[in-house]
Amino acid sequence: MLEVKIYYMEAQVGKQHLAIIGIGEVPTGTYPDRSRWDIIYDASIQAVRDAGLHKNDIEAVVTVAPQAQPELYAEISFGKIPEELGLKGCRDVCTCNAGGASTSNCLRLAEQLIETGQAKAVLIPHVTVHSTIPLSDLINFFAKAGIDRQWEYPYGTTYNGVIAMMTRRYMYESGTTEEEMASVVVSLRKWATLDPNSIFYGKEAPTVEKVLSSSMVSSPLHKRECNVLADGGAALVVTSADTAKQMRCPAAVKLGESSRYFSAFTTTRSTEDVKAGFLNGTREALDQAGLTKEEIDIWNIYLAYPVGHPMFMETVGLCEPGQAGKMFMEGHTWPGGKLPWATIGDAIGRGHTGSGVSMATYVETARQLMGKAGERQVPGVSHIFQNTSGGSGMNFIATVWGRNN
Repeated sequence: MLEVKIYYMEAQVGKQHLAIIGIGEVPTGTYPDRSRWDIIYDASIQAVRDAGLHKNDIEAVVTVAPQAQPELYAEISFGKIPEELGLKGCRDVCTCNAGGASTSNCLRLAEQLIETGQAKAVLIPHVTVHSTIPLSDLINFFAKAGIDRQWEYPYGTTYNGVIAMMTRRYMYESGTTEEEMASVVVSLRKWATLDPNSIFYGKEAPTVEKVLSSSMVSSPLHKRECNVLADGGAALVVTSADTAKQMRCPAAVKLGESSRYFSAFTTTRSTEDVKAGFLNGTREALDQAGLTKEEIDIWNIYLAYPVGHPMFMETVGLCEPGQAGKMFMEGHTWPGGKLPWATIGDAIGRGHTGSGVSMATYVETARQLMGKAGERQVPGVSHIFQNTSGGSGMNFIATVWGRNN
């Protein structure tokens, strides 16, 4: 435990930029013998130490609500984390559930606590352990989550089935080929193989041919174009940008944000509304940050399935319509490419830890801006765009992050 004394500026009520100053993470994988509380403890203490704080400097805990884990959800909701970690300076605790957008909203809640002077440093942890959930419970959870219970669920509609239909429609409208869609997976896995916290770390990224030769799940989605459920956990420590600057520690500072809500279910969602949300939300976040898309060094996109990536790229004008597949196929989004993209490999490359994929993406955004990304480090990073999306794609939260020096 670090006995580092932190000196805070007097709390000022009013708008302050939020800063991530500490990150912690455990490798994504399968941990049936490791308790959820072990993961929470390890990730949280890593984040506190990385921030250069003592655990008692944490004055609030805002937790990502764990999906499909009702017992843990109940324990966290009733305030067990500060007690379990011995956070004697903690003044407030709460949980937040917005699916894959939960971390974004945890950060917003933390920002409010900091801006109003209720807390100076806030811990945001997340854990998901799928491996100890009975298979029947997992199947039932994901069969119902994000699926309309009255009109779709009785007919066996699944995420993979709905996304397959979306993918087929996108390919038809854009002219994107199966090989180009498979190249999105190749790009994501290229990043994942360099990430010590990925379930695919050190494993050779598949070729386009390997992706397309894997078994068909729901046409046109092959097995390697779908997600692998996994266990994992991560944590952030946040404070104000002024405090981070005074501490002289590396930090990721939130410069701009915008959001759009679409619908609860993919089957009731207009593709045109989604594209408009992508475009306008991204523009507004960039405008608030005072930046253009040309000034973004990394696009950390979290959209779970491959189809969202080329769709987003084209919609916000990072390439000409119908050309995004070629951007992935030609390696521009790979490590060393001109358009670094999803540098942990999104859920396809990370292993799907429920709403923890967005948490891992925020950790990666901070890691890149702090210069701690190891083999994945993109040289000269100053600004990163990141998004999150909750449920079956119910919303789009766009954020822009920069360095504090």
